[in-house]
Amino acid sequence: EQRHDALMARFSDPEELAQWRRWANDTISESRRRRTTAIVVNKLAGVLMVYRNGSLARTLPIELGSRGYERKLYSGDHATPEGRYKVVQVKKRPNTIYYKAWLLDYPNAEDRRRWERARQAGQISKRVGIGNLIEIHGDGGQGRNWTQGCVALTNDDIDSIWTMVALGTPVTIVGAL
Repeated sequence: EQRHDALMARFSDPEELAQWRRWANDTISESRRRRTTAIVVNKLAGVLMVYRNGSLARTLPIELGSRGYERKLYSGDHATPEGRYKVVQVKKRPNTIYYKAWLLDYPNAEDRRRWERARQAGQISKRVGIGNLIEIHGDGGQGRNWTQGCVALTNDDIDSIWTMVALGTPVTIVGAL
C-alpha cells in the first residue's frame, strides 16, 4: 500500500506535472508550427493522442509496461519511459514480433543522464544496462498493462493511424496531464 501511495504521489507532484505539461505543449506547438503529426501519450489516463497540425485528431486507449506507471530507469524494469522522443523506424512483420510498430529513439540523452545518476546513487546495479527497443506497437487490447515497457495499441487502432505516423514523428510520453 505504501509503495502504491508513493507511486501515485508522483502523478500529483506540481513539478512533475509542470514538466509533463511543458513537454506536451511543446510537442503540440511543434506539430502546429511544422504542420505535421505528433503523438502525446498520457500514461495515467491510458491514452495516446494524435495531433495533426496542432489539433487533436484521435484519442486511443493504450496498454503500458507491466510496471508502466513507474519511471523507466533500466533494462528489464518493465516501466514505460517518460520524455520526448522521435520515431526512428517503421516496422511491419516480419521485422517485428508485433502486428506493426514504431521504434522510438529511447534512450535519448536525458534518459542516459537519469540512468547514470541512478547508478551513481546506488539505485540500480552497476551491471544493469539502460535498455532500448521501446516501441509503440500493435497486439494490444488485453485490458491490462503487460508490455516490457512499450506502448501497445489494438491492431485496429494502429491501422487507423498508421498512415499519419512516419519517420521523425515526435512522440512525447508523460506521466499525467
